[in-house]
Amino acid sequence: MVDGTGFFCYTACRMEKQKATRTVLLSLGLLVAGWFLFHAPAAFALDTAGVYAPKVGGNVLDQPMLVAGIAPVNSTVFVFVDGKLLGATKTVKPKTKKATTAAFSFTYKKRIGVGNHTLQTQVVRGKEKSDWTRQTFIVPKNWPRKLDGMMVATQYWNQLPYGIMIENTPAARPQAGMSQASVVYETLAEGGVTRFLAIFPQAVRPKSVGPVRSSRPYYVDWAKEYDAIYMHAGGSRDALNEIGALKVRSFDGLTRKGAPYVTRKCYGVHCLFTDASRLLKLVQNNKLTNVNAISTGSLFKSDFTFAQRPNHKKTISIDFNGRTYRVDWTYDRKTNRYYRKNGGVVAKDRNTGKQINAANILVQRVPKEKVLDRKGRISLKLTGKGDATLFRDGQSIAMRWEKKNASAKTRFFVKSSGKEVEFNRGATWIEVVPGTRKVTYK
Repeated sequence: MVDGTGFFCYTACRMEKQKATRTVLLSLGLLVAGWFLFHAPAAFALDTAGVYAPKVGGNVLDQPMLVAGIAPVNSTVFVFVDGKLLGATKTVKPKTKKATTAAFSFTYKKRIGVGNHTLQTQVVRGKEKSDWTRQTFIVPKNWPRKLDGMMVATQYWNQLPYGIMIENTPAARPQAGMSQASVVYETLAEGGVTRFLAIFPQAVRPKSVGPVRSSRPYYVDWAKEYDAIYMHAGGSRDALNEIGALKVRSFDGLTRKGAPYVTRKCYGVHCLFTDASRLLKLVQNNKLTNVNAISTGSLFKSDFTFAQRPNHKKTISIDFNGRTYRVDWTYDRKTNRYYRKNGGVVAKDRNTGKQINAANILVQRVPKEKVLDRKGRISLKLTGKGDATLFRDGQSIAMRWEKKNASAKTRFFVKSSGKEVEFNRGATWIEVVPGTRKVTYK
């Protein structure tokens, strides 16, 4: 039997145990509730977008700007820059039913100003919303132009360039606009006559360019390397077929498509020209002003200092076909440029009256040409590998070239190191010399 005191102690102890049990259970309940409050939403919330472009802290060079990455399937990705909603895009349909994520891409068509910016994204699917992603990117004020390494406003660094066929018979000299080209190819067209493909930045505004002449297939291949807006006046059947095969943006001055952008200044084959106003209308009418070039640029460096440059006036001479088509480039230490003569005569730009010069002269050796018809049209093998010589900073550098296929970029490598060559910033003339034609440097 339990007396009163014992009963009181027994009852009090039992109540304390029950209270402690309730406290423990309450604490466990709070812990569980807290876990669900703070952890469960994160575990079961919609995943955030994985943004691959632009890169975190990277430069945005090409505009319109592309935002791309992956997000949960069947979702919408909202894109903000500097707190402003730019728009939204849905994920694409996944390749498999089991996929949990899918790709998305969003292009903002307006231009984003120079400076540092913050990109944010949020994924929405039904009533579900993801956490925000946040990263920075930069729109630089200036950037090296892909064509020639010259520093320009970033919006101009990778515009589609013009690729214009230009005549080089004595009757066509002096040509107009050649001094404003970033890259010029010179080689044989037919019958021992040379012709040019001049690559111009879209931002350049030449007073006049020409005479514009017809195309040949290997010039089409070079135009394709730069994703150029190709201007010509007709062409051989092979050239026109190559334009179609490589899907080159062709504007033939002898057809309805290209005729509005050229003008005839006289009668004959040496009289077709284009100019700044016509070139501007071409890109505006065809909505090509904001299209980025899909091409691989070259590497560039700064000129040697005056003290680093050799003290000589050596001349590179190329015998394409006798004196009329002989080319001479003479080095000038003061300007660190090579000055051109053609046929023994100073080669001037008709627009300015000044002698044409270049920062880099690249002599590319290719196999001997094959004559195709009675008109003397030829074919050149430009794919594969071969030797070349780069003249830069008053030096002669042994090179090798490689080109995988007709539309691929021709790459040039220094023989001694195997590294890809760096050109000086400025104009480059590429002299493509078939067979064993004589090239001297003295």
